[in-house]
Amino acid sequence: MWIVASDFDRTLSHESDSFVIRNDVVEKINNFCSIYKFFVVTGREERYMRILAPGLRPSGWVLENGALLLLGDRKVVNAPETWFETRKIVGEKLTSHGISHSFGEVIIYVNSWNGSLDLGPGVRIERNRQDAMILPDNVNKGTGLMRAIQEMKLSGKVIAVGDAENDESLFRVAHIKVAVANAIPSIKRIADIVMQKEDGEGVVELLDMILTGHFPENIDVN
Repeated sequence: MWIVASDFDRTLSHESDSFVIRNDVVEKINNFCSIYKFFVVTGREERYMRILAPGLRPSGWVLENGALLLLGDRKVVNAPETWFETRKIVGEKLTSHGISHSFGEVIIYVNSWNGSLDLGPGVRIERNRQDAMILPDNVNKGTGLMRAIQEMKLSGKVIAVGDAENDESLFRVAHIKVAVANAIPSIKRIADIVMQKEDGEGVVELLDMILTGHFPENIDVN
């Protein structure tokens, strides 16, 4: 079985569309899910995904950079029980340093911040272009995806699709790593396949490749 896991911003959706996913991309993914599995793996919160992708019906959602999973009717918090007390302390520290931030259901978002700060044990900062996300140790897109696959009792070859730094953890758990054409150079360097098209059109290009079996000759699909 193929299991495709794709980032959202600048991978499934275009910045020029204010990150609202295009209808043809939605249709392609929904049809793909009738045959294989497709996960959206993103740093965004559930409330925003309902606005940006209202018609999208993937096999599962891995949200908040792997910290929150939506699997059918189930919501799984992929973080230690102690995290929420830790998160409160981290928030107070950010406030004391004058760093504007917001809370997701699980993680902390800091927009347009390239600074550094000792946030204490059990906490990590993950960069996404100009923004930062604060998460528990060992929680990232890759561990979130693997938790989702385990929870759903799936098996198969994982294809990860991304464009930026916080997709590297997703690449680490994938059998095949794919960069869309607009990905940053460091992601393209480690990708097995770089699509010819950008954003959602690049993902559609990949799904067509899977459905027809027309992979590049150097890609091991066995």
